[in-house]
Amino acid sequence: MTIRERAEADAGGASAPAFTRYGVVLLLLTAAFTFAVIAPTGTWGRLVSALLLGGAVLAALSRAGANRALFGLGLAGVAIAVGTAAGAASGGRPFGGMADLAIAGLIALVPVAIVLQYRRHLEITIESVTAALCIYVVLGMFFASLASAVSGLSGSAYFAGHPAANSSDYTYFSFVTLATVGYGDYVPALGVGRALAVLEGLSGQLYLVTVVALVVGQVRPRAGR
Repeated sequence: MTIRERAEADAGGASAPAFTRYGVVLLLLTAAFTFAVIAPTGTWGRLVSALLLGGAVLAALSRAGANRALFGLGLAGVAIAVGTAAGAASGGRPFGGMADLAIAGLIALVPVAIVLQYRRHLEITIESVTAALCIYVVLGMFFASLASAVSGLSGSAYFAGHPAANSSDYTYFSFVTLATVGYGDYVPALGVGRALAVLEGLSGQLYLVTVVALVVGQVRPRAGR
């Protein structure tokens, strides 16, 4: 089934509840976020996160009706992310940086899948609101993975005064920056880290002002309910 055909089927009233479609993706992303915050400092935590995020990516691609090439790219991304995460468990810090970079590239496929579905057929429903929330969570996880990758590949501490940051620290800092809260307890020590923080803060503000405001402002029940 093509993306257009699936969208038309949804508009006609598909049998599955609206939330369960992108709700599964959101639940997997939330599980990955929660695990990143509470995970132990050991490198095996990265492997579990890669598996959860890989499941979210494949669920999003399946929901969007991605073609074989794109779905194959998703499978390859999952394999690379999981493989590098497993390798990082026995490798050094640079291997961890490579794994985080692979994970960042993997989760970037979630908004790609959502945009592919809604680029020609945008209907503001509970499902599209859930999809918008998925993209927001992905933004936070994406920048958290990038920050960890920068630290691992450069061999330098990412935060000033915190030489041994873990996934919980990166995730916390990323979402605080995305929401532009700015507590100031974690400050990037590297120039590239400060640049990423500015980019993430701007991305979070622009996303909330434009996409989420548009979706929530026009939400309405599906036709025929």
